[in-house]
Amino acid sequence: KQWYQRRVRVVHLTMTAVAKNLYGVFPIYKPAGCSTSSILKTIKSNLGTDRIAHSGALNNYSEGIMVLGVGKAVKYIPAIREHTRMYLVRGVLGVATNTYDACGDYSRVSPYKHVSENDLREALNECYVGKIEQIPPVLPSFRFLQKSKLFETRLVPREPCKVTINSIEIVEFEPPSFQLHIHSVGRVYSTSLVNDLGEVLDSAAHVTHLCRVSQGDFGFREALHYYDWNEETVQNNLYLPSNDPELNKPTQ
Repeated sequence: KQWYQRRVRVVHLTMTAVAKNLYGVFPIYKPAGCSTSSILKTIKSNLGTDRIAHSGALNNYSEGIMVLGVGKAVKYIPAIREHTRMYLVRGVLGVATNTYDACGDYSRVSPYKHVSENDLREALNECYVGKIEQIPPVLPSFRFLQKSKLFETRLVPREPCKVTINSIEIVEFEPPSFQLHIHSVGRVYSTSLVNDLGEVLDSAAHVTHLCRVSQGDFGFREALHYYDWNEETVQNNLYLPSNDPELNKPTQ
């Protein structure tokens, strides 16, 4: 679907009045160091509405694009979750962690100097491009969980999930560090991919940085930063699919 902005000029409206008129989806930039839930809580408070849904969470240490639906437009979020996504993922060879990322404890240390860029490329193309099955990470990357009983209860393997990866490109290879550009359809577990990749290469690996570059038609150019998460700016940056009946109504 093509997405179009329906701009609505807001003049002297209270937060409650604006919230009633909010209808559409809008992309935001999530910075690293904060949780998806805390961002949603802030935006719900700023907009004066609880009717907000997101198109896919990002871990605390991750950054990038998230698409939010507000009002009745939350109905579009399930479809947006299946749109294409692009990620930049930085990993390190030689060390695996129990969370598959830099937030966890070391679980395995293995040699890595035998791994060449060609080895990495072949492993990616042979094992991870196309329709594959992935086992999600064993637990979310929240530091506080490591000191709670919840941490232990989440250390249970999950059922494999089917994902589709269109392509993976090596952006940088400077052992032990490497960076990948991943183009997927719908969700992909990048931390699981890097962890498994380490085993395929007879080594170990974990993710040190993850950025969702785009989701569907939305990227950094369209994304609203934290200082734009207010009712007037959101109202003026809402998108609707081209077949939505609201597009045929005059703006207010």
